[in-house]
Amino acid sequence: MQEPTANLPARPSWRARMGHKEKPVLTVHGQLMRDLAARAMAAGGGGLTKVGVASVQHGEGATTISRSLAACLAESFGQRVVLIEANQRSPCLREMCGLPPGAGLSDVLSGAASLEATLRMSRAAGKMLVLPASETSGTNVATLNGPSLRDLMAELFFYADALVFDLAPLLPYPDANILGRALDGVAVVMRAGKSTRADCSQAVGSLQGAGVPVLGAVLNRERRFMGAR
Repeated sequence: MQEPTANLPARPSWRARMGHKEKPVLTVHGQLMRDLAARAMAAGGGGLTKVGVASVQHGEGATTISRSLAACLAESFGQRVVLIEANQRSPCLREMCGLPPGAGLSDVLSGAASLEATLRMSRAAGKMLVLPASETSGTNVATLNGPSLRDLMAELFFYADALVFDLAPLLPYPDANILGRALDGVAVVMRAGKSTRADCSQAVGSLQGAGVPVLGAVLNRERRFMGAR
């Protein structure tokens, strides 16, 4: 695995600070997030970019990092970006972005809702659209790398230059390994004081074993890197 991309300090709870309004995208990441964005674009070979972000376990900040990465690609690199919440296991992007109830990714994949009607504009980053997870549909793992997903990505590139997928945690579920095969790479989020070295190694190894390129690692809530071996 490559050297760490970003080591991020702890932040106060956005729920405590913002209630249900859209959370401002964290700017504290600065150069660290720009490094990850540059690596994501390089993984796309200088063309259209499609990358994922997955944590080792639940509650390690993958959605926050996904959103910050998408906003950085839009604001610092001038990319048109769609942020897709592919984590149907524990979705929180709709609440984080202050989006109203409605259809989501699973509904679009099943044909129950149109993409155009489901995409939402982020108020935090002008060139960023959001495709949240479905509120009613469960996870059908078979759709995560099937024809419907590939067709959806082709359609999304009419709206965007870059796609950022917020993925389910790596160790509890196979979702990221399956969907990751259709992506240019996946960044792994680890949380200081929670993610163990063994868990991190297992998570990275699962991606590599599935043939998914690992873009790098983000150690959340700390300024040092705990490398996976």
